[in-house]
Formats: sequence, structure tokens, C-alpha cells
Amino acid sequence: MSRISAVQQGHGTSEQDAAYDDEIARVGQVTNMKKAILHSLPAYRTYKGFYELQKAAKDLVGLRAFNVFAYAISTGSDCVLCATFFRRLLNEAGVEPKDFAPTEVETVLLKIGQSIGERRGKLTDDVWQELRQHFDEAGVVTLIGFAGTMVATNIFNTILEVDLDDYLEPFVVELEPA
Repeated sequence: MSRISAVQQGHGTSEQDAAYDDEIARVGQVTNMKKAILHSLPAYRTYKGFYELQKAAKDLVGLRAFNVFAYAISTGSDCVLCATFFRRLLNEAGVEPKDFAPTEVETVLLKIGQSIGERRGKLTDDVWQELRQHFDEAGVVTLIGFAGTMVATNIFNTILEVDLDDYLEPFVVELEPA
């Protein structure tokens, strides 16, 4: 049970209602996380800025590798909501996170995501070397910047115990590192 109520359409301030409508126009729904974060419009705007970095990371590694990375970060951060969200996207793309053949780049991204939980975000020299084999400095900063925003999202959802959205229920699994 979420530790904070959900802002409902038509029951917030005019700015909250406008942000709610913007979410529906942008993605067709308002997730439970967004319903919680709408209590603070500065927080909502800050987290919404995450999407520019998310797009840059997707453009850099491709959609599947991006989802593998976000799933690994979320499992590494022990965030049930976010891990379930990305597990759903992977499953819908035909990927079972616990039983698939990752590409070379996905293997590096999995190691980074796992390091978030196991090593509190510190990367071993071997992982750094692998990362640098595949990405220039701008790519590294894009990926690590995205990872930081993903961790922030994970922390928000975990601390507030934001409820899973109903459509995620079939994808819930016990969290283990990816």
C-alpha cells in the first residue's frame, strides 16, 4: 500500500490537472508513480526531465539494450515497481530477463546495473574497461547520467512504496540481480 495518496484527475490544483492531462497526451495514461509525484509540481517537473536523458540513452544503445539496462539498474536498486515495469517491456519484446543471450553491449550494461546494488554504483576496473571499449566519453556520461536518474526513480518508488499499476501485476517476480 502506497505511503502517499494518488492525485486523481480533476481533484488537484489547476496545475496538477494540467500536468495530469499532459501525461495522458504524452503516453496515454498516468502511472501510479506520476499520480504520487504530482503532489509536488517541482518534483514532477524534475523527474519529467528524465525523459530527455532516457531518449539519448535509447538512441545510443537501442531499445532492447536500453530496457535491459533499466531492468538491471532497477533490480540492482531493489525497486519492485521499476523492475516489473521493465520486465514487462522485455517480455513483450520476447526477452525473458533471466534466460536470454545478451549482446556484448548488453552484457556490459547488465554489469553496470548489477554494480549499483552490489557495489553501490562503483564499477570495477574490468567493467570500466569494457564500458570504454564500447562508448566514448559522451556515451559514458549519457549512460551513467541515465543510471543516476533511474536510481532516483527507484528510490522514489521504493521509499514511498508506490503501488504497482494493475497492468504490471502479471510481470511481478522475486527480485534478484539481473
